[in-house]
Amino acid sequence: MKTLSTTLILLLSCLPCISQDIHFSFAERNPLVLNPAFAGANYKKEATLNYRNQWSSLGDPITTTTLGFHSRITAERRNSGNTLAIGIQFTNDKAGNPRITGNTISAIIADHIQLSRESKIGAALKIGYGQRAIRAQEGQWATQFNGTTYDPSIGSGEAFETAEFRYLDVGAGLLYTYKRKGRIFSQSDTRIINAGISGYHLNRPNNSFFTENTDKLPVRWSAFASAEIGITGTNGIILPGVYYNQQGPLNELLIGALYKFKITDDTRYTGFNKPLSVSLGLFGRLRDAGIIKMMLDWDQYSLGYAFDFNASGLSEYSNGFGAHEIFLRFCLPEAGPSRFSR
Repeated sequence: MKTLSTTLILLLSCLPCISQDIHFSFAERNPLVLNPAFAGANYKKEATLNYRNQWSSLGDPITTTTLGFHSRITAERRNSGNTLAIGIQFTNDKAGNPRITGNTISAIIADHIQLSRESKIGAALKIGYGQRAIRAQEGQWATQFNGTTYDPSIGSGEAFETAEFRYLDVGAGLLYTYKRKGRIFSQSDTRIINAGISGYHLNRPNNSFFTENTDKLPVRWSAFASAEIGITGTNGIILPGVYYNQQGPLNELLIGALYKFKITDDTRYTGFNKPLSVSLGLFGRLRDAGIIKMMLDWDQYSLGYAFDFNASGLSEYSNGFGAHEIFLRFCLPEAGPSRFSR
């Protein structure tokens, strides 16, 4: 009875979130999900793999995996001109019991215009093809509760018009980037700022297993600002960030900062030494969770882990265990004196 009650509470609590997009605590390390204009903005090439496991303490978890890659296709000119880039992103999402799955593959094209030696602005278009499916037979429904316990022999009474549907998904983004590189043999005074706005599901695709086009996916508007601020005279860097999403009546605010400590610096011309750094930070998702983040950066590779401490109304049942999240990243930064590590 306790297990069934917990499951029902979880399902009921998630009803207002059915049309809510995926989200990640490591928003800044999932660039093409955060804003498609990140394609080609800071790196020549970048590949990311992100995985999130949520609500495992309550039974069947919600898991989300994204894989992204982007690359510049024209050479960057420092003081004038523009840089074109392309990207591709795959997303897989699985939600609990009954199993609801979603898969999306998206293509991105971005153009970045150099405003000055230190700043540029970019715009991107993202077009995706998505698929969602439900395995209703695997679910445990309220109608199958016989007064004492769950009885699978009782019919669920649920009738879906379709167990699967597909859709076209359109998004776009704008991104401003400011980058002031550090001194020749030290990056302690480096300043990097990224800020952007983006919109997703601009074509309002179908989101219903019952009657097509009766439930259209709300547009998600996203805005963020993040920075990398070197502390002069030290090996420390502060990485603050604020991320806001609005989708229909739902909104999300993620805010916090990491402290990054450079263990070794790179020799920017010879490449003899490889940069190595560790980061630790605290973030908060308003009315939802407190988040601990840890990262390790070595040369062109990054590894990170985040843990969400649930602080919402479900904390009584989750015992505070919200989500685990990991990411892997490979990037090819700009060559020569402009090379930097984030």
